[in-house]
Amino acid sequence: MDAAEKTTPANKRYSLIAEIDPPKGVNLDTFLATALQVRGRVDGVRVTDCEHAIMRMSPVAPCLALKEKGIEPEMIITGRDRNRISFQAELLSAAALGIKNIVIKEGHDPAEGDQPVARTSGDLDLVSMLQCVAALNSGKDLAGETLDGATDFHVGVAIELSDDVNFNRERAEFFKQLGQYGVQAVTLGPTYDLNIVEQFLPFAEETGIKLFSSVMFLKSVTMVRYLNNLPGVPSIPQEFLKKMMDAPVKKDAGMQVAADLMRDLAPLGDGVVLHAMGWRDRLPEFLDLIGR
Repeated sequence: MDAAEKTTPANKRYSLIAEIDPPKGVNLDTFLATALQVRGRVDGVRVTDCEHAIMRMSPVAPCLALKEKGIEPEMIITGRDRNRISFQAELLSAAALGIKNIVIKEGHDPAEGDQPVARTSGDLDLVSMLQCVAALNSGKDLAGETLDGATDFHVGVAIELSDDVNFNRERAEFFKQLGQYGVQAVTLGPTYDLNIVEQFLPFAEETGIKLFSSVMFLKSVTMVRYLNNLPGVPSIPQEFLKKMMDAPVKKDAGMQVAADLMRDLAPLGDGVVLHAMGWRDRLPEFLDLIGR
């Protein structure tokens, strides 16, 4: 198998993860239907935790429902809404239900979500969450008390990107620190700027931590312009905006642009996470488009 063949998006050696939001309510039918549609076509299903600070069902129940369908889930857990007591308690519940794969994330500001008056806990940052998980995996809680049964989590971290990412010695030390806490994979927030992703590659290679990039489906030209006006968010290059504007079928433009990006992302890192963001019903269509 030559190098070009190894880096095609359709190749199973290149991990592809579908990120799916839990329902805003108690009905899991639609959530499960989407997961079952992509089962066998992706390498994993990741369940979000009130992504973009929009209130939804906690990810524990959807992850359990996936396990009952024979799908091994990845559970995102944020520190935004929890203090260290509730954070550890949630993880113990997940472990008791057989959920092994977790992705730690700080979480978006509630001001971005559907309940902007909510307050964050302010008790946990990324490092303190990693300390919690490392303690639980060692059979103790964060206070040093022995657990009646340790956890056995495979740990990933998801980090948001900014438009001024600039790597330096501190960033390199941060990646080394992640490895010390047992982090096995880092997922970068969505970006259409390949230069940002490329800056992470040397640090991932040096530490042996797997690197996943993320693809967000662009629904319209208006969405692109909105994102490009948000402070701190990586700008979407003009070439992608032009592709959206020139697309003959506007409703399919975002799908095609994401597929084009996938071809460029394939050689960079270990895999891609698909952020459907309200388009989860179109995930099977996108997988058709990229040959999965």
